[in-house]
Amino acid sequence: MAYTGLKYCVFAPITTEEPFSPIVYGKGVVLGKMISANITMTRNSDPLYADDAIAESDNSITGGTISLNLDDIDDAARVSAFGVLKEGEPGSETYSETGDPTPYGGLGYIRVRKRKGVTSYVAYWVHKCQIAINTDSANTKESTITWQTPTVDGTIMAAYPNADKKARFRDYASFATQADAYSWINEKAGIA
Repeated sequence: MAYTGLKYCVFAPITTEEPFSPIVYGKGVVLGKMISANITMTRNSDPLYADDAIAESDNSITGGTISLNLDDIDDAARVSAFGVLKEGEPGSETYSETGDPTPYGGLGYIRVRKRKGVTSYVAYWVHKCQIAINTDSANTKESTITWQTPTVDGTIMAAYPNADKKARFRDYASFATQADAYSWINEKAGIA
C-alpha cells in the first residue's frame, strides 16, 4: 500500500480523564492544513539474556513523539491547543504565551491511501498528547519566496480509556470515503 496525501489536523483538549473510562474531550479545533506528520513510538528494548543469547524481548510501546508541519495556526487554535491566553475586547485582542503547561488533548488526522488502484482514507486518533510550537523562525523576503510554516512538536502519552485496563496510544480506522473519515475524527473531537 502507498499513501498519497495527508489532511485535516484536529486537536481536542481533554476535559475529563478517569482511569478505565472513556476520555471526555472539549470542543475540537482544526490546527491548520497539514504539510507533514511524523510519529515515532518509543518501545521497550531491553532484552533478557540467558545462556549467552537473547532469550526474551519486550517490544511494547511506552509512549512516543509527534511532529507536525502545518501551513498556519490561527489564534483560536493556539488558545485551545497551546494554552495561549486571549485578553482584551473583540478587535483589539492580545494573545500571551505564558509559562503554564500546554493542555493535554487528543489529536487526529487523515492519510490518503492508494492500494490496488483504489483510494481509501485512514483516520488516526492519538488519545493523549501534549503539543507545542517550540521553534518560531522568520526570514526576510528575498528575490524568491521562502515559505515559512510552523512546526508543532509533542509527546504522546498512555491513556486508559477502556475497561480492559490496557494502555492505548492511537486508534485508526479505514474508510472508503473522505466524508466518513472526517466524520470519525469529528465525532472523537466533538466537532459538529
